[in-house]
This record gives sequence, structure tokens and C-alpha cells, in this order.
Amino acid sequence: MSLPYYRFNRLRALVILAMCVTAAASAQDQIRLTSRIVMAKIKVDDLSMIIVPVSINGSGPYDFLLDTGAAKSMVDRKLANELALPRVGEKTVVGALASTAMFVVHVNSLSVAGASVSGGEIFSSDSVATVSGKVRGVLGEDFLKNFDLLVDYRHQVIELESSTGSLADTAGGEHLPLQLDGIYQGQPARNRLVVSGSIPELGGRPMTLLLDSGTNHMVLFRDDLGARGAHSETVRAGFLGSWITPDAATRTFRSLSLGKSSVDDLTVVGLSRRPYADIDGLLPTSMFHSIFISHRDRFVILNPSFPKILTKPQESK
Repeated sequence: MSLPYYRFNRLRALVILAMCVTAAASAQDQIRLTSRIVMAKIKVDDLSMIIVPVSINGSGPYDFLLDTGAAKSMVDRKLANELALPRVGEKTVVGALASTAMFVVHVNSLSVAGASVSGGEIFSSDSVATVSGKVRGVLGEDFLKNFDLLVDYRHQVIELESSTGSLADTAGGEHLPLQLDGIYQGQPARNRLVVSGSIPELGGRPMTLLLDSGTNHMVLFRDDLGARGAHSETVRAGFLGSWITPDAATRTFRSLSLGKSSVDDLTVVGLSRRPYADIDGLLPTSMFHSIFISHRDRFVILNPSFPKILTKPQESK
């Protein structure tokens, strides 16, 4: 069985669990629902990657990859130079499979359809475009953590709410607890979305899974996926081949349990676990037709339901 849609490369290896050593979008892309909620159109490519319009310091919008698995946002170095973003230093990024030094640049603001975060530092990299087509950056959890977020793959939109309000209060479905902080290489790791799940065929013990919109296959950091049905496949690993064998173990499991619900007939990719990693794997958001993430209240709802009124723009008086 081939895995034609597997997406993983050097940059993804770095931004997973990444941590540092200590004008708005166009009118057609922006719809204001209330004073606190904005909706932005997105594009979902053939690898289920989410492309979102991002403005930097009022310029743009530019195509960015929306990546809940990235702790830190990144901008293509050429775009950083075009916008004359001040370079404020260089930091080492430590990821699940590799580490490297990146430049750090200062931005006055990042915004999506008017949902804006002011002031901050993001990484600048030459490798951003290898993530998904010709994107100019990666929008990570350092931006997203400021909002409650609804990702709707079916209608290709996202909704962001910056303060206490209707999304979290009216979203229907099971609340799965979110862990937003952890430990990586003995140091605090922040800006993460970790949920608990289990696979009965692997003994049913709870596993910690990073909720990741930047990958499209479930990944477990373990060498052994169990003898029954396990096999090796040539995985399209991009630049990741420098760190792992191109033949990765894969296995299709009958089910993955997430709270009271389950995902059936799930193909899992096994990658060698680093001894200092504190999660068991990656859970792609594209497994669900929509997903609601409440950073404020620390829970996630898979395939949530909402009253129809929430999807209608507020009428002007």
C-alpha cells in the first residue's frame, strides 16, 4: 500500500515541538460575523495542507501554511527582506528529529482577515516554500493561541474569536482536554496542542498526540508498530531523508479511540522515537471534516456542530 499524500520534510522536523533557546486581508477574504469573530477563506491543497491569507505589518495578504503543530511562526527570508523586517538575532530551533539555527525577525503585526496580533518575533527561513507549494510562511501556535479557532475543511473557511464569546459556548460535541505545555529536552515546551488517544491493538494505553494541521498521516514515534500487518513503505519524506531511513514502518489499525469517539481503519506511519521527546505522535486535523480548538478553555471538539445562526454574517442596520 503506497502513501502518496504523506507530507514531511526538514522544516517540519524542526517546527514540530519547536522551541526557542530561552492593512487587513482583501474584502473577498474577510467576513465579520460579530465584533469578536472573523471568518477567512482558506485553500486546502491536494495534500490536505491549509493555506491561509496572512498580512504582515499591514502588507499582503500572503499565502501561509496554517500549522497547529508549529510552536513558532516563520516567514520566507526573501519576503522578510522585501518587507525590511528587522533582524533581531539568531536562535537554535530544536525539533523532533533535527535542530538548526534560524534568524529571528521582528514584526509589528500579523493578521488574518482582521484578526490581528501585534508585536513579536518570528523565525526567518529559506526552507519555508518546501512545506507546501509556494507559501511565503508558516502561521503557528504563537499566533493561533490568541484565539479560539474553528477549522472547517468542508467549506474551506476558518473562524477566529479573540475573546470570551459564542464559539466555545455554543459548539456542540465532546470536549477533549488539551495540554498546551510540556517538557522537551528538559526545558519547558509551549504553544502546543496535545490530546490523549489510544489504539486497542497497541495495548490500549493512553498516548499523547500533537494535534497537527501540518501533516496528513498519523505518525507514531516508535520503531515497533506491532508484528501483525506491519510493513515498510517508501515514504515521500522530502528533506527528512537526511535524518531517517526512507523506508518507514506503516500499519493500518482497526481504530483509534479519542474520548468517546473513534477513527476506524487508520493507517499509521512509524518513525524512530527520540529519547527526550515527550509526545507519542502526531494527529492530523485533516482526519476530521472540521475541528474546534478553544485555547482559552483548553479543549478541542472533533467534528463540532453549531447553530446555523453562527455561520451567517451579522446584518448591518
